[in-house]
Amino acid sequence: MLEPIRDLPGSTAIIGVSGYGGSGKTTLARAMAEPLCAPVVSIDEFGTSAVFRQSDDWYGFDQERLLRQVLVPLARGVRELSYDSCDDWDSWATIPTHLVVRRFLILEGVGLFHPDIVPFLNYRVWLEVPLDEATARGIARERSLGREQSEIWKHLWEPNEIAFERKFQPKRSAHCLVRPELPIA
Repeated sequence: MLEPIRDLPGSTAIIGVSGYGGSGKTTLARAMAEPLCAPVVSIDEFGTSAVFRQSDDWYGFDQERLLRQVLVPLARGVRELSYDSCDDWDSWATIPTHLVVRRFLILEGVGLFHPDIVPFLNYRVWLEVPLDEATARGIARERSLGREQSEIWKHLWEPNEIAFERKFQPKRSAHCLVRPELPIA
């Protein structure tokens, strides 16, 4: 899977890793990061309180900030980035985050293969995990971290995934489909 990525033209390439919540995007992105010497940015870092609302385009993630602070600068050749990362979904406070992109950047998250973002992704990987299995994995992962979120997953995020898929058919824009075989906790 890494060979076509290494062969991408240009001095900088953005690799998108997407799939349903709980499908293993973060795990795969981290596994790809070391051999590609690539930093990983998660769409979760661009979360807003709207992530807890019904949506057919995952507008709970601040796509405008992602575009303005990460994707557009990289497309213009900027290699040292500074962006506002949200790591606290209770307060929604952001912290300045700095990173240097040598050749590759891996961007991972749900709703990533949105028409406003896809043009910036040089290579797109879709995790081929059925929605019910991904949801179960996500719920189990959150429980292992002491967070009970099954109602949110089942009644909000799973319907958001279905609506996003119907509207944008994200899997169709992928260059590569990956089916993780190992359970992801």
